[in-house]
Amino acid sequence: MEYKQIEAFLAIAEQKNITKAADSLFVSQSALSYRLKSLEDDLGVHLVNRSKGISGVTLSPRGEAFLPIAEEWMQVYQKAMAFKEALNVRLVRIAAPTSVNNVFAPVYNLISEQEPDIRLALHTRNSDAVPSLVSKNEIDIGLGYVCGEQDNIIVRAVDAFPMVIVEKSKEPRQESALDPADLDPRKAVMIKGVGLDNPVTAAFYKQRFGPDMQFHIQVDSADMIISTMPQDGWCMIPRSHTDTFESLDQFHIYDIKEPAPQMPCYLTLRASADRWLREFAEKYFD
Repeated sequence: MEYKQIEAFLAIAEQKNITKAADSLFVSQSALSYRLKSLEDDLGVHLVNRSKGISGVTLSPRGEAFLPIAEEWMQVYQKAMAFKEALNVRLVRIAAPTSVNNVFAPVYNLISEQEPDIRLALHTRNSDAVPSLVSKNEIDIGLGYVCGEQDNIIVRAVDAFPMVIVEKSKEPRQESALDPADLDPRKAVMIKGVGLDNPVTAAFYKQRFGPDMQFHIQVDSADMIISTMPQDGWCMIPRSHTDTFESLDQFHIYDIKEPAPQMPCYLTLRASADRWLREFAEKYFD
């Protein structure tokens, strides 16, 4: 039995009309009749009752008995084809903080459009967790603000986001740019991954507040800043984080006076990553 034979039989059984069945498969009536006849010859049974010159048909008793078998055969065939197709599809697991995933969303959409054999699985993780996930092969590509130190991973900077200041106050300031040194460090909110645990921002804070900077609190996401920041408090974050605050009345966004830090975004891969994955990462993220 072949796919086209079973397909023809099922179309006839459903339409109960040779013309309509042929039209549904976009074939000629003669081609449809040939496929049905070859199936009947292979099985050695008469499946369909048809009269000369009449397009309407009915299934024979043997045809009625064969119908559930044909339907099951088709289901198995379709599952087998789906399995075969799945073997040719590569799953690429990407982990990044929400803000980074938002920045790279156009890239993700471009990949979906240009790479039909690749499926993306996107995960939201804090920057400090990303290198470890890649190292343990739980993720294929990591994106974030933390440069990992594991021996079995490769890390390179692929982008840099300007840092800005978010301040909570009743009224916005007149100036558009601030120097963090003019703010109270005891009211500063640190975000994990872009605060004192990050070498770029840690050096910036140390230069302005000394090595023992006292701050208000540390949180692990930009969303938590809203509930934890005190009045006249502030935080320094990548501009990619600011969507959370733009619609909130008491939160105001300012540029940082030069020299303003630029937060690198790092791409992390396993050192043993397949060549195709390395080429894929270079194509879309470098």
